[in-house]
Amino acid sequence: MYKERSEMISGIIKSHDLSGLIFWRPDELVLALGYMPLWGLSVLVYPADDEPVLFVPELEPEDLLPANIKIKTFPWGAKDCPDPWNVLYKEIKEVLLQKHLLNKPVSFIKSIGGTAPCRMSGEQPLLPADFTECLCSLSETGFKDATEDLLRLYQCKTPADIAGLKLTHRVAAVAVIVFYQQVNAGITESKLAALIEYAVQEMIGQEEISFARAWPMVLSGENTSNGGKYNRTTGKVIVSGDLVMLEMAVCVNGYWADITRTAISGVASDLQMEIFETVKNAQQIAIEMLRPGVAMKEVDGAARKYIEEAGYGAYFNHALGHQVGFRYHDPGAGLSANSNEVLQEGMVLTVEPGIYGVELNAGVRTEDNILITKNGYEILSDYPRNLKGKS
Repeated sequence: MYKERSEMISGIIKSHDLSGLIFWRPDELVLALGYMPLWGLSVLVYPADDEPVLFVPELEPEDLLPANIKIKTFPWGAKDCPDPWNVLYKEIKEVLLQKHLLNKPVSFIKSIGGTAPCRMSGEQPLLPADFTECLCSLSETGFKDATEDLLRLYQCKTPADIAGLKLTHRVAAVAVIVFYQQVNAGITESKLAALIEYAVQEMIGQEEISFARAWPMVLSGENTSNGGKYNRTTGKVIVSGDLVMLEMAVCVNGYWADITRTAISGVASDLQMEIFETVKNAQQIAIEMLRPGVAMKEVDGAARKYIEEAGYGAYFNHALGHQVGFRYHDPGAGLSANSNEVLQEGMVLTVEPGIYGVELNAGVRTEDNILITKNGYEILSDYPRNLKGKS
């Protein structure tokens, strides 16, 4: 178990006087154990006695299972077991019974939505309609809501999480290099995206990387003007003079990065260069403000003010950033005008100002992932961020 995370989880159990906590979302399992499931059907029961048990389907690959934790399997795909969920519920209840913990409530995040994919990300497994109801019935005293504290776990990255995130960002760096190398007139957005994704998956097997995926979305020319509304790759051919924007999620072993770079195919016009430099400077102003105790809305406000004073305020139409790491978009307050929270050590946030306009025939965004440290910040995605990809 991750020592720091174990202490946080135990603290929640004690403060709410629970029999235990239950985790099943892939991102929760990465958060609690550093374990990214293949099937997305694993359930972690973390009881009050601090001896967690991980329940996994029989078909889960053994080489993916975490060490130093008790693991129990339940049937999956067996012809003689038409209801594996009922078996799972009975086994979980038996564990709580053996530990004499049935007299206190259980807790978990009830919402079915909002999760990162499992390794078989083409299809998230379907949970029974009564899944949360059955989990509530595991204890004689039912369910107690600790959602606020459980969601807060996402906001603090432990040293083990930071190591995982740094590995993810090393893989993302390879993708960014390919992006800049291949931004040439004549290539399509779709081929450029495919080359980036190929480079990321090719990293599997290196540096203990067992899973690596990228979701690169490439917009070029007039398509970049919609970058503040949505990101999508089309079959458009990139031509000389096009701005080209890469919006990219990268997941490595369950840890996520969210990166955006904007490049130029050919030579930038004066307007394109002015927009790019405005975004770049606004981002730098925001990054230099990052440290524990700073109000999130003040960081958003400083970047927004710079863009407004440059005459492009109407073209910056989204918040400055969000939390990231266990998901493409982690729960928790972000850098926005509506946020009332302050930065804390251990948070990882994106800083992503942008300018987009149909009348400008242009869109520019630069996005980096920043770790809040004890005395300031560390840029996890510290690779080139100019139009030609040069340091």
